[in-house]
Amino acid sequence: MGRLKTAVITVSITIIICILLVLYFYMNSVPMNDALVVGNCAGNMNNGGYFLEMDGKIYFRNNYDNGCLYSMNADETNIKQLTSMNVKYISGYGDYLYYHMDSFNVSGETSGLGSATNQFGVYQSKTDGSNQKCLYRGFTGAQNLIGSYVYFQEKEANLGTLQKIRIDKTNLTSVSDEFIDPSCALDGKIYYTGILSDHNLHILNTTSADKTSTFVQGNIIYPIVSGNYVYYMDGDNNYRITRMDTSTGDVKVLSVARADCFNMNDKYIFYATSTESTPSLHVMTLDGSSDYAVLEGIYSNISVTTNYVYFSMYDDESRIWHMKVDGSESPELFNPIVSK
Repeated sequence: MGRLKTAVITVSITIIICILLVLYFYMNSVPMNDALVVGNCAGNMNNGGYFLEMDGKIYFRNNYDNGCLYSMNADETNIKQLTSMNVKYISGYGDYLYYHMDSFNVSGETSGLGSATNQFGVYQSKTDGSNQKCLYRGFTGAQNLIGSYVYFQEKEANLGTLQKIRIDKTNLTSVSDEFIDPSCALDGKIYYTGILSDHNLHILNTTSADKTSTFVQGNIIYPIVSGNYVYYMDGDNNYRITRMDTSTGDVKVLSVARADCFNMNDKYIFYATSTESTPSLHVMTLDGSSDYAVLEGIYSNISVTTNYVYFSMYDDESRIWHMKVDGSESPELFNPIVSK
């Protein structure tokens, strides 16, 4: 009788352990994404991926706290800290975020052994900052979530390469010996500027074995593909913002001045110029009309969300500026205060 009781207890414990293991692996497994998923828009990623808007939330690099990852509602309420280290190239889908993180700068709230460790590379976490995991440790550059893979640049002495790793930390693959920037992605395709042999706009099709082809010719810098148009800075025309109709090949120069960077939504283009006479942040409509300066100075890292445009001064990344996308409020400093 005693042996039977012991056997029953042993079997019961084994079943409980098995159930707990199954639950653990289920709760910590990462579901695969649809192949056409893209983790952030091209305009934001071209500007360093400092802001991501997803499912009514904003995830952002907080310049006031050494570039650590924070979240807030789209109306800038309920601000929370998610990481204790510097991030950029933020993308995400579903319950997960992906970003480049490094320990060069850490939060002012961080101390002890964790603040002294070297952590850098491609990271993944839940949207609340939990379950932080390093997918790839290395000196990486621009990255973006595309389908179930994070495509990322691996830096080397002479530029670098394009790599990818699946979101469950498997299938690390070398995609290209060219230092391809995956920032501009749409419907499973990466639109990138050639580096080694030309500066044409090429396509890397992630749904077709990462095959590449030439899309349009030109000296195309920081492309944003929208509908039948590609918006870009024209390297052959003093980096003025230009729009090309990809169905007809027609080209229209939009900005009067040279642009340092730009971003856009479905109504406006926001761009920074550092011309000697009038360095300023500009806004214009998608056809280049109604171009006007909204704030003097040299600015960078322009990020666009539904309600706000965020940006920083070129020589001061310790603060964040913002303004309403519809121009209803003048630009001013944004100082995120953590919700208690």
